[in-house]
Amino acid sequence: MGPRAAPPSEFFVDDGFAEPRAISEGPVKGGPGERPSWQSLSRPRNVVVIVLVVAYVVWFIHLNFLLYYSYGEPPFDLSVFDQGMWLISHFHDPFVTIMGRNLVGDHTSFVLYLFAPLYRLFPEPQGLLVLQTLLLASPAVPIYLLARKYIRSTLIAIALVATYLLSPLIQQANLDQFHPECFQVLFISLAIYAAIERRSVLLVVMAVLCLLVKEDAALLVVPLGLWVAIRRDRWLGISIMAGAVAYAMIANWLIIPSILGTSSFYGSYIPFGGVSGLISTMFHHPDQLWSYLVSQGRPFYLWQLGATVGFTFIFSPEIAGIGIFVVAENMISNFGYMHQILYQYSMTLAPILVLGALYAIAQQSSVWRRNTLAVLTLTGAIWTCALWGYAPFSDNSVQTNTLPPNSIGPLNYLEKYLPPNASVSAWYPLDAHIDNRAQIYVWPTPFYAEDWGRGNDTGARLPVANQVQYLLLPVPLIAGEDPNVLQKIASDYRLVRSRGGYGLYEKTGSP
Repeated sequence: MGPRAAPPSEFFVDDGFAEPRAISEGPVKGGPGERPSWQSLSRPRNVVVIVLVVAYVVWFIHLNFLLYYSYGEPPFDLSVFDQGMWLISHFHDPFVTIMGRNLVGDHTSFVLYLFAPLYRLFPEPQGLLVLQTLLLASPAVPIYLLARKYIRSTLIAIALVATYLLSPLIQQANLDQFHPECFQVLFISLAIYAAIERRSVLLVVMAVLCLLVKEDAALLVVPLGLWVAIRRDRWLGISIMAGAVAYAMIANWLIIPSILGTSSFYGSYIPFGGVSGLISTMFHHPDQLWSYLVSQGRPFYLWQLGATVGFTFIFSPEIAGIGIFVVAENMISNFGYMHQILYQYSMTLAPILVLGALYAIAQQSSVWRRNTLAVLTLTGAIWTCALWGYAPFSDNSVQTNTLPPNSIGPLNYLEKYLPPNASVSAWYPLDAHIDNRAQIYVWPTPFYAEDWGRGNDTGARLPVANQVQYLLLPVPLIAGEDPNVLQKIASDYRLVRSRGGYGLYEKTGSP
């Protein structure tokens, strides 16, 4: 019979962690009070973790580039943030013409300003895709350090790192263009690490950075502050919660309306007519609310989330509970993307679920229970990755057949003839390749506005249409690609170059 670990009641207590016992090896050098050391990652025993992280980064950079260079990368959100970062890094107002809204009015992603100097060094969509991959891989470090210290098993620590890197929540999001939530994945991981390790300065910094990612980040920071208030420092936790609520009110009720001219688009995602209607339905028609919550695959979404870590967090769910408000938001939303694991709305839950599993494993009072939960966690990760992830053994594979392979060369050729910063309206799959400019539109915008602005300009010819100097479109345009719009403006443009079924049109005369 193996040595016994500290009983659950002694683990995350206010006067510090109880002494952990070894599971599969002797005590870690330095004794039970030793803090995880970032420098310790260079030790030989950590080579496996380093290999796993590097393998994840290399594989997903490869997949992202495969999609991007084959024009298979979904272009809209990638173009939004690439153009937005280009504008910010060149000291322009970040009014993103791809979507017709101010970047920080659409979402209060002020964190992008902090990384604008880095973008200036790598001013291309590929740089954003690499950055996102690195950010999504980085929580492996705090996961490993905490597991090594409090579970005291290198093997289980490696299993938890693998569990995280195999999560379809981050693998799916990694291949879904670029989204600022990838910053939040790192920030919330380090915030939980700092909370556990009583590193107040790091905790506060990470909490602030989380809030700067998006206007709804308080849904993560408030539960974290509550945990800190209960388990660590009452006033620090209360301060974090109060600051998060205050910032959420400022972001949603002041910043977004003042920039965008209307409330956040998230308000339209609340069913039953908004917050008041939702509350009224909850109390007066609970059967309708229940019917709503079990519709559109929502229960399956919950099952998918838990399955990524084998549901092991339920044995001691308080750390996993930090994600409860995000899960609730995704479940309640009437925007279908939010209760699917395919998109960015779930990526921040990946490290929380793994850290929740880590906490549950560390709480177990016997070696065999810790080992059993670790095996269950990793099994869930491998299984769900095979079903919904993008590892080499997964059922999914990237689709690079958006355009015929013989289209790539002609498109690259035509893009070279677009003058820098010329105003362009281009066919949908092409925008992410030419968006480093002040004015770039998704055809048929701005001649016939679609998916632009606040939605009240749909179908209108925008005033900026007179400024568009170039069109980059398939030749000929077919049904579904708005050939009638091109016919109406045909006299204003001439075809100057064509190749491989695509054409570059230039405006005749001065814009």
